[in-house]
Amino acid sequence: MIEINGNKVVFTYCGEAENVFLKGDFNNFQPERMIAKREDLWVLEKEFPLNARFDYKFVVDGKEMLDAENPFVSEGGFGFSSELRMPRFHYPIATKYHKSIKHGRIAKYSVSDKIYFRYKRDIYIYIPPFTRKEKIALVFQDGLEYILFGAAKNTLDYLINKGKIPPVYGIFVDIRKDRRLKEYSDCSRYDEFILGRVVPFCERMLGFSFRKKFTVGVSLGGFVSVAAILKNPSEFAGAVSQSGVLLFKEDEDFSPLKNKKIYMDAGRYETRLDMSMNVVHTNKFFAKLFAKNGANVVVKLWNDGHSWGNWKAHLPFALEKLLGGKR
Repeated sequence: MIEINGNKVVFTYCGEAENVFLKGDFNNFQPERMIAKREDLWVLEKEFPLNARFDYKFVVDGKEMLDAENPFVSEGGFGFSSELRMPRFHYPIATKYHKSIKHGRIAKYSVSDKIYFRYKRDIYIYIPPFTRKEKIALVFQDGLEYILFGAAKNTLDYLINKGKIPPVYGIFVDIRKDRRLKEYSDCSRYDEFILGRVVPFCERMLGFSFRKKFTVGVSLGGFVSVAAILKNPSEFAGAVSQSGVLLFKEDEDFSPLKNKKIYMDAGRYETRLDMSMNVVHTNKFFAKLFAKNGANVVVKLWNDGHSWGNWKAHLPFALEKLLGGKR
């Protein structure tokens, strides 16, 4: 159970236990001991900004549990978590399904790959409800999760209908979890796979070539989204990196990013991931280097953590910043 009074939150677990811990985005999912008021009552008080949002779980005698008294639940690649929504946090209207607007559709394909990673994977193509002469593609890493957890289709439908972004095609590239660290690494041929296999396949299915291409990704997917531009500056016009785990070297040549649009964000509570990276510091550091080399950089920090609730809530803002300007 949670009780919110202004910026103060009291977490309460009711039930007999030997030990109860609380973990969530706010402590980088490192278990924090709760205080036993009775043998069946455990509490912990914390303070957060009024517009914060976090995933959290109880750990009761070593077993992770959702908060049975909290109706808000978020889903991500590692299952379900309870969700804390502070009083001034609200998911943007763009993330919701709107019956009254025109909707795009998603077509699913299986793409074989005998050159780069040697396994068949699913590709999802979002076809917008409206079209225009200039064909623009957004290439999403962790594609299925962006659809399932990131509300990407609802977001694209709404932003396109409201004229906040031009009609765009979405290419959602799925990935096997056991291959993710390897494919999204700094020595991977992932960009070659996208340009040599995925984009040509989608263009054949749609019957035209894309005039502009942008990349979109979270965490390590944010890293490879920017890295793809560095390696292929003539192919990509810009990128969205949400909570990017940026593996670039400090002395890397970032001049290929000149005149590219780079949107970067992070949660203020992403200070220590499993790999001991401070995502906030890393993104601020590389944003300055990107801008110094001529990139058009937008950086935003949110009161959130390293989770799909964060990325879902802020994808509409990211896409407007990436694709804003002349329609």
